[in-house]
Amino acid sequence: MEAFVVIALVAFALLLAELLLPTGGALAAVGALGLVGSGVVALNSDSDAADFVGPALITLGVLSAITFYFVARKVVAAHRDMPVRTGSEEIVGSLAEARSAIGAEGQVWLQGTMWSARLTDDAEPVRMGDRVRVEAVDGLTLVVRPESTTAERSSEGDS
Repeated sequence: MEAFVVIALVAFALLLAELLLPTGGALAAVGALGLVGSGVVALNSDSDAADFVGPALITLGVLSAITFYFVARKVVAAHRDMPVRTGSEEIVGSLAEARSAIGAEGQVWLQGTMWSARLTDDAEPVRMGDRVRVEAVDGLTLVVRPESTTAERSSEGDS
């Protein structure tokens, strides 16, 4: 087996590994350089296919490097601009469904879990089944506000 074939196979394996492993692009860069290197080795070999395989591997390596550069920039920008939201930060602002009437306190269903809830100070009572928006998290109790207004409720009841 020719040396350039082995180098090209290793380079392809590195490019594939970059897709599966979070290496930050190191494997893609080495894989692209490996393809260019295997093309140079192919051009210097005495193989019959060297005249067209060498330039093809060099071209593929350069195209892989260019593609990696643009894709990696977009991936990094997407992750940098997106704030990490976990725990209570993720819950605040979410919509929940009242599973009981909520005068001062009650229960809501949110993200597959039953939560204790209480209304914000200026909120009107909530009926069972109404949608509420989470305003804050106080320990294991959600502070909620009705999503619909009284005018919307009365028009729903009239129709």
